[in-house]
Amino acid sequence: MPVIGRPDVLVVGAGSAGIAAAVAAARRGADTWLIEGSGFLGGLATVGLINLLLTLDDGAGTQVVAGLCQEFVDRMDAAGLARFPPPGQWGSDNPALIEEWRAWGLIWGAPEVVRYSVAFDPEAFVDVSIAALGEAGVRLRLFTWFAAVAVDASPGGRIDAVLVESKRGREAILPSVVVDATGDGDVAVSAGAPCEQVTIPPHLWFRVGGVEGEGGGGFRTTAPGRMLMPFGPLPDRVDACDPDALTGAVLAGRAAAAAELARLRADVPAYAHAWLDDYARLPGITESRRLVGDYVLTKEDGDVRFPDAIAQTGHWTRRHVVFDIPYRCLTAPGLTNLLVAGRCLSTSRYVHQATKEIPAAMATGEAAGAAAATAAARGGGDVHALDVTALRADLRTVGAIVGGSG
Repeated sequence: MPVIGRPDVLVVGAGSAGIAAAVAAARRGADTWLIEGSGFLGGLATVGLINLLLTLDDGAGTQVVAGLCQEFVDRMDAAGLARFPPPGQWGSDNPALIEEWRAWGLIWGAPEVVRYSVAFDPEAFVDVSIAALGEAGVRLRLFTWFAAVAVDASPGGRIDAVLVESKRGREAILPSVVVDATGDGDVAVSAGAPCEQVTIPPHLWFRVGGVEGEGGGGFRTTAPGRMLMPFGPLPDRVDACDPDALTGAVLAGRAAAAAELARLRADVPAYAHAWLDDYARLPGITESRRLVGDYVLTKEDGDVRFPDAIAQTGHWTRRHVVFDIPYRCLTAPGLTNLLVAGRCLSTSRYVHQATKEIPAAMATGEAAGAAAATAAARGGGDVHALDVTALRADLRTVGAIVGGSG
């Protein structure tokens, strides 16, 4: 089998977590590859049309996610393609402000308050991602599917090779450290790491153009006359790791979304002359597999400060709770050179509702990328031997919020 590269860090999956991981690793001098099975960047944040950052705060006016996520917001805002409440409004329960930001899809949960959440244009997120990856020197390889890993049989367990598939056939990549940012824990499962798996009812969001006004349950976008329709969930639960089930979900979702658009045209005056812009190219499935890592973050860990915290997140539907995310939620027992990031990291189902969101995914991706680069350079790729105190200091230096105490 041909070996096509020996990077310091290989990131698998170019969703929001994978992009952040690759940028963070490359900025620290690591030879970094990012592979993605599709021809798109951003995953659910872009081609899934779930283009809302929910949320970067704690619900009471304090920002808890920054770093690369904030950098991406700043870049999209500079292009006029992001909308969010100014800091003086965060935590406000003013009814007028709540209604203003509800129209953008930024008000969720009860009691309702204005949060630091962001509505953005999905293509702007792609453009910012391409720029950041290019500036950092990441080797991006699209149209390359993850297939399997080869793990050595020695105690400690090391991923020696990542096998990929493309039009060129099966090839091997031999990285020092692997970051699983697939969302479904594909690398972790292939390597034998313990995981939990659930089914979930999917969404299929879509966008409509030519809307003359508001209403109909849609959200405003940065393009005049275009509304984002948060359609779903569909009635049937889906196993996101079953391609037949996913195919059925896409077909059922498109048919149901088309019927919903026909209803809007008939019943809502603002949509009388509207047209379909696009359906999400990915069904909105936000949970499948979760790693059972060296630590499983649970509901009882809300507002607990961990000495090895490498990121924080609020909860998009609940106020006044902040979760520290320990480094141990990114590491897998028995595998020395694997890190996970994004929605497949090690949490309970309850906490997953917070950590699956894009800001938290980018925060854990950034931490995983920084850790991977350091492990590759100093520890021979052993992510368990990492100096987490130094990692926390490194992340703080670049503007990330890591939580913990001290």
